Amino acid sequence: MKFRNQEQKSILRKEILYKRNSMNLDEISSKSKLIQENLIRDPEFTKAKSIGLYLPIGSEVETSLIITHVLNLGMILLLPRIVSHDLRYQIVEQKDFDKHMFDINKFGIKEPKLKSLSVDFIDILIIPGIVFDNYGYRVGYGYGYYDRYMSNKKFSKCIGLAFDFQFIKSHIPIYSYDQKIDLLITESGRHEFNPSTVLM
Repeated sequence: MKFRNQEQKSILRKEILYKRNSMNLDEISSKSKLIQENLIRDPEFTKAKSIGLYLPIGSEVETSLIITHVLNLGMILLLPRIVSHDLRYQIVEQKDFDKHMFDINKFGIKEPKLKSLSVDFIDILIIPGIVFDNYGYRVGYGYGYYDRYMSNKKFSKCIGLAFDFQFIKSHIPIYSYDQKIDLLITESGRHEFNPSTVLM
């Protein structure tokens, strides 16, 4: 059963990732703009003081507008860095971007330099993904970094960003370590999930 579920996840990951990677740069940019604007207007986002975000790679939903908005409003911006086998969120300021104070990790993803500026709790954690289902579960690249971080519950709400075609109406195969998001933002709007719904 576990092998079959892993195989289903792998097939789903490849299918949706292929579709996402087939988008041209203009399409990624225009749809990402709509998604970011939808997030910035969302009530969960507007009342937050600290935002855990990601720097996109490849065809992931862009986040530059969110970064600018958060920094301009004086909110706390945190970006993840891989430390050992886990994510550690570091506070990032405008000067970090101005001075290009970032490293490139083994996956080719830009991440903040390791420093002591961090927080114990994040109001809104915003994450990418390849597939999101109708129950709030997601399929990532398969390394488990976000699921491990989310299992610590050091955030108030977790929001996924995705293009509409990444949101499927059925459910994906899950395991006990898979974590749910609370809300998904796509170019067509917001999709909220019941936190008490757990599929096994």
